[in-house]
Amino acid sequence: MTEKRAQRRPGGRTARNRENVLRATAEMLLHEGYEHLTIARVAAAAQVAETTVYRRWPSKAHLAADALSELARTGNPIPDTGTLEGDLRALLGQVVALVERPEVRRVILTVVSLTADDDEVVAAKDAFWEARFAGAAAIVTRAVERGELAPETDPYELIEDLAASTYFRLLVTGRPLDDRHVDRSVELALSRQGIRAATMPGRPRHRRPTTETDAATPHYRSSPHRNGATP
Repeated sequence: MTEKRAQRRPGGRTARNRENVLRATAEMLLHEGYEHLTIARVAAAAQVAETTVYRRWPSKAHLAADALSELARTGNPIPDTGTLEGDLRALLGQVVALVERPEVRRVILTVVSLTADDDEVVAAKDAFWEARFAGAAAIVTRAVERGELAPETDPYELIEDLAASTYFRLLVTGRPLDDRHVDRSVELALSRQGIRAATMPGRPRHRRPTTETDAATPHYRSSPHRNGATP
């Protein structure tokens, strides 16, 4: 018995509690909506004490943000296709597939509409977006290592360029998130980095080199918004 206890991974119960709490939160959010989410109900569904929940999540806004981040992380692993364009296309395709689920769309619309006067809500929103961008930044890091992007490329700006119109359509216009939209978003994000999308008809990824020196030089440019510059 002593030997078995010694082999248990430290923090195993804590990890299980976190998993159960986030699962219960996600189910409640998706099936009942944010307005019906309470710490007490989540604790009961996860079979943990309310104090266990409050110890890690000080408010239901933080809890909802963490649950949505976990849902996005497990359902949308960061793609690694071997090219920047392939990664961006796969990433945006995952985002579109996720937000087009009616229950996910409803939760996002509700959370976005929450008051900005509540410091806890603002902090929870910031934590959610920070987690999403941190994961996607790996795409930019790999592209820099392959020489597809300049070393000073800002991951946040590139991912914002990629996903901005998707969330604008989701939250404002309601226009379709179809394949044409994905193609156009990828094309625009790449164009901001001086790259032409290879999969767009008649548009090569890079301009054709005219000299040996030109051929050996990576064709990227610095974003005009880096280093604090404004449009």
